[in-house]
Amino acid sequence: MVFNKEETKNLLNMLLSEDLSNADIAFASLKTVDVKEYSGELIVLYKFSGHSLNKWIRECNNCGIVIKELTEKSFTPNNTSLSTGTCLSIMTSNNCSNQSIELFLEKFTENMIGFLGQMGYPTDKFTLDIKLKENGQSTKP
Repeated sequence: MVFNKEETKNLLNMLLSEDLSNADIAFASLKTVDVKEYSGELIVLYKFSGHSLNKWIRECNNCGIVIKELTEKSFTPNNTSLSTGTCLSIMTSNNCSNQSIELFLEKFTENMIGFLGQMGYPTDKFTLDIKLKENGQSTKP
C-alpha cells in the first residue's frame, strides 16, 4: 500500500466509522503497509482513530508493533493516549514524511475547533496553514 494524504484521510474515516466493518477493512488493508516508510501516517492514524494500542496489535499486528515501538517511551502507567507534542516529537525524531506531519497538524486544527466549542468559544474560523519545505527547499510555485 502506498500512502498519500487522501488515502490516509480515507483510512482514518474508516477507522472512525460507526460501522465496525469499515474499521475491520481499514485494519485489513493496513496489514500490507511498509511500516518503516509510513510510520508518520501510522502515528496520525493511531492518534486520531481512537482505537487502543491493544486493538491495533490485535487487528493489525505489524502496524501495532511499530506504533508500540515508536510510542512506548511516551506512555505513563495511567495514560495511554499521546499528547500532540509527543506525537510531533516522535514524528520529527523518526524523520517521518512531511505529508504525515502536515496531515497531523490539519487534524490537530480540526480538533482545536471542537475543543474551543466545548469550552464555550464557538469558532467561525480557525486557520493553521502549514506547508513544510522539502529538503530545505521552498515549495512555493
